Amino acid sequence: MYTAFRALALSAAIAALVASGGGLAPALQKDKDKKPEDKKAVDKKSDDVGTVEVWKAKDGWRFKVLNASGKAIAGNYVPHEKKEDALKEVELLKATLAKGKVEVKDEKGKDK
Repeated sequence: MYTAFRALALSAAIAALVASGGGLAPALQKDKDKKPEDKKAVDKKSDDVGTVEVWKAKDGWRFKVLNASGKAIAGNYVPHEKKEDALKEVELLKATLAKGKVEVKDEKGKDK
């Protein structure tokens, strides 16, 4: 149960990071107004997406999320016994970031 809570907390933190970026709608609207030669620059920027690394640590399989520069922006704190379990957690994280909602809490853990 505690593992699931920590995974959910990690997912919420990553969702908050993604949400603070302003979303995709403004960028998509700007793309419609650009000339064809400007779209090449936009296409290059869309390739600047981070990655998720999955690796075998001493205590099990772990993963971390890297930005386009290769800097870690999120990771898991719970080792997984099997690589497949870590990959399932990554898929859950991706689904949560795509469809989950962001809840902002104050320092006491209450909704703002």
